[in-house]
Amino acid sequence: MALTHFGTDGIRGEYGGSKLNDALAYRAGVAAAIVAKSNGETAPTMIVGRDTRASGAALLGALAAGFASEGGTIESIGVVPTPAVAKIVSQGEASLGCAITASHNPYTDNGIKFFQSNGTKPSAEMEQALDDAVSATAPPETLFSREIRDGANERVSDYGSYVKGAFPSDLLKGKRIALDCANGATCQIAGDLFEHFGATTVRIGCSPNGANINEGVGSECPQAMQSLFANERFDMGFAFDGDGDRMIAFDENGNPLAGEATLGLLAIHAKAAGTLRADTLVTTLQSNLGLDDALKHEGIAVVRVDIGDKFVARLMLAEGYSLGGEESGHVVVGAHSLTGDGLVAALSVAQAAVDSGAPLSALAAFYAPFPQQTRAIRVSAKPPIEDCPRLQATIEALRAEFGEEGRLLVRYSGTEPKIRLLVEAKTDAITEESIARLERAVAEDLN
Repeated sequence: MALTHFGTDGIRGEYGGSKLNDALAYRAGVAAAIVAKSNGETAPTMIVGRDTRASGAALLGALAAGFASEGGTIESIGVVPTPAVAKIVSQGEASLGCAITASHNPYTDNGIKFFQSNGTKPSAEMEQALDDAVSATAPPETLFSREIRDGANERVSDYGSYVKGAFPSDLLKGKRIALDCANGATCQIAGDLFEHFGATTVRIGCSPNGANINEGVGSECPQAMQSLFANERFDMGFAFDGDGDRMIAFDENGNPLAGEATLGLLAIHAKAAGTLRADTLVTTLQSNLGLDDALKHEGIAVVRVDIGDKFVARLMLAEGYSLGGEESGHVVVGAHSLTGDGLVAALSVAQAAVDSGAPLSALAAFYAPFPQQTRAIRVSAKPPIEDCPRLQATIEALRAEFGEEGRLLVRYSGTEPKIRLLVEAKTDAITEESIARLERAVAEDLN
């Protein structure tokens, strides 16, 4: 069954719009309590954290009112990275968790992400149940918002203590590290963590005002860090997104590492340490095939899932894999978490560099992306692709020609009257010729 309210990562939209507003947050709170009670909880509890968006407090109050209407109790832990919510919930003292955040989106957006009691994002079954319950809950005639006081600072300290205990205490001694906290949820914790490990830090994006999260800073804006590197010397740098579940690494020259390079160097380091289970990395369909090609020479297999770190984590949990992530910056280090954790990922990258004695530029040199071409073509209708004879025949022919040295994705846009094409191959010439064949097939079958 299709989801109505939940997207790739929870409920998200422009705050005050039809997809995300206080009334919908109230309904989400009701839904969360209903689902928790269906699992045997008589008085469900939920731990909630949020990022620095001004709309977060209002959404928290509405969510809490909905949860309380079904007999539930919320504990707010204030502005914290999303992975801190996951870790705290996994310690077993709440029925479920929730992060109020829109991640890397502008401050005008917000969102609601739920976590199961074990700290993972909802299973497909739980996500469907939440979505159905939101749909079945009528908007309140009068929106009752509960004033929730932030508390439980010791819980946030527990998350910091866990991260500090996961790496050697002198890991970064003598290192000079740049940090970009996106004016978001990592502002109050990232610098303390890195300095605990002995680093000297210079920080940007640490002045949140409720309306500047991700604005010109953070993982989506590498120019901010590159400007910092242009004027000062650093051993490495890390830029986080607004809620701290994603991270982009920068080498000693201020160059951002491709997400695939980050995942690959972590896989290579884990294999050398004997901690890469089944010698396998989990990633998504979005990652460049150059990653698979490069890691094949290291004896590491790559398994792909649908786009979204929840799908990465689900497969890791089901198959026992220990490392996965997305090219966008989500990294799931299974030894520490089963959701993307930007701080843990950054420290894992730093550890790989320290253990190897090599700069990040050298560690990332193993990876060379395959040439890629993409198209988004407007179509008049969206019949099943397998019912488009010329297009289906072209897809099958190209896949046979590529073998393991190329790949293609053909899918309809979920929001626009368009078909999206992606081709990757070993040379520019093959890539360009292949996408041209797909374009001709689309023109014949769909326009």
